[in-house]
Amino acid sequence: MQETAVENVETVDEAQQDVSAPEAAETPILAFSDAASASRWVKSIPLSNVGQAYHVLLDQLHALTASELGPRDRATIAELIREPVAHLHTELAKRYAGKPQPLDERESEAADQAIALWQALWIQYSVCLKPLLEGSTELQGVKAKLLQRALYVGKQLIIVHGCARRVPSAELWQELHAYYRLAEMLDCAMAGVSDHLMADAENLSCYSTYSHGLLLALADPYAMSVRQIELTDRWLAQWSRKVFPYAKQRESEGAVIIIDLEAPHGAVLANTSAGTHSGSIRFGYPAKLATSVRGRLKRLANGATPTELQLGDDVSTEAAVALLKHLDARWHHPPAAGRRKRSTAIEISAGGTEAAYFRVGGRSFNRQDPLGRDTDPTRYLQTVGGISDFDRRKEQAERSWPWEKWYGLSEWREATIKHQGQSTYTWFLDQLVVVREDSVTRLGFVSRIAVEQDGAISLSLRLWPGDPKVFAVRLVNPNGTEEPPTAALLLAESPEEPPTLVMSPRAFVLNRVMRCDEPGPLQKFKLVHIVQRGGDFERVAFEHVDSAF
Repeated sequence: MQETAVENVETVDEAQQDVSAPEAAETPILAFSDAASASRWVKSIPLSNVGQAYHVLLDQLHALTASELGPRDRATIAELIREPVAHLHTELAKRYAGKPQPLDERESEAADQAIALWQALWIQYSVCLKPLLEGSTELQGVKAKLLQRALYVGKQLIIVHGCARRVPSAELWQELHAYYRLAEMLDCAMAGVSDHLMADAENLSCYSTYSHGLLLALADPYAMSVRQIELTDRWLAQWSRKVFPYAKQRESEGAVIIIDLEAPHGAVLANTSAGTHSGSIRFGYPAKLATSVRGRLKRLANGATPTELQLGDDVSTEAAVALLKHLDARWHHPPAAGRRKRSTAIEISAGGTEAAYFRVGGRSFNRQDPLGRDTDPTRYLQTVGGISDFDRRKEQAERSWPWEKWYGLSEWREATIKHQGQSTYTWFLDQLVVVREDSVTRLGFVSRIAVEQDGAISLSLRLWPGDPKVFAVRLVNPNGTEEPPTAALLLAESPEEPPTLVMSPRAFVLNRVMRCDEPGPLQKFKLVHIVQRGGDFERVAFEHVDSAF
């Protein structure tokens, strides 16, 4: 670790020398000379103008890096600047967090800006490492706080990457691990500190902040909504102290969190820590964390409220249960070790229920009555021999919702696929997807999105077991009138699930009757409840109704 820390310090020293060279004459002038003047300057930052505030802060952070301010003043100024950076972090997130991938130019720029701000702040702590390691008397009383703040910045960078659906670089992880190893070396990993930006945190320390970041990443933010990431971050302020990175293995009957302080990635959940490990390996035991998560799930099932369980008064019981179950799976159930399989080509299409109707049924959805009880301009053509199957919207549908080839692994209930290069579609969580492999067409939804370092988009899909069949359905009103037809897909009953209807968002109305508008025997369905609410669909349970009803 000391070599890593020294390398970081040397990199910063070289950067400072480059900044002072003639070709770097455009380095901004520092707007303050010490912590007192910096405090006054921070109050003048125009935070109401996000763009202007971003440039002002970034310029001054670059100027601060190039300056020769002492380590104590630098650490104090970094503390002052951290709050406006956190404010801009929240404002910029409104532009990119959870947006469909790939991001557009404005959204991508906002994510880049958030990362740039935190990285520029992180450098200030790196500059303090050399005097810290040399035993600077200025920093002796604040070494735990200084390193905890650096670990906090690393944790915030994990959040930014998760909300932007970007996989963090190897350098980010190595930097985060290096700060924690420094805390161990300086014997301050467990020292208690305070942080007004983490007011709800319990027993805050370097190790708890480090575990916070590791557990956030282990929760897989690429499979979580922005709201779920925010809640997990909040809850971990109370829970992260329950997982300590031990240098030596301990007896455990449950899962083990394996942390390699030299790895280019975060923690890994395993069934066992048996075997020989290098000195860079740390072991976290999530048993106490499991007690907290599962205990809350049990109490919620027995009628307790999220507020009573310190989960917040702004989260519903349903949302809390769903997130706690996800966290329990990610933190306490190691993924099954499967056989290595060869990647195969898989074709997928998206675009909502009308796109799925087209790809499954082989014809575009006609919003007018397919039985001819309307003024469809193609009705006459449908009566002419030889062109009865004329589909005047098919060509446009082919252009709008083409099959796109991805590569990866596809199982019965899930697929993990990747696409390099430009995609026809934009992708978001809980998006309806049609999958075709070996001439078999199935339906599912996006359960995870991540943009790799090389720009490739990785998707995980959950696939439904039932064979899909297309329907045009009409909502029957209580007065006997009917709404215009809408596209729907029937997922046939399977050994795993009863039959369901996949419909467009907001189509569900409790106990309302839908009439099938397709040729053949008349069918009617009564909508019972929503099984799944997706981003561009609703999957609905139904009961068959007597056609004479």
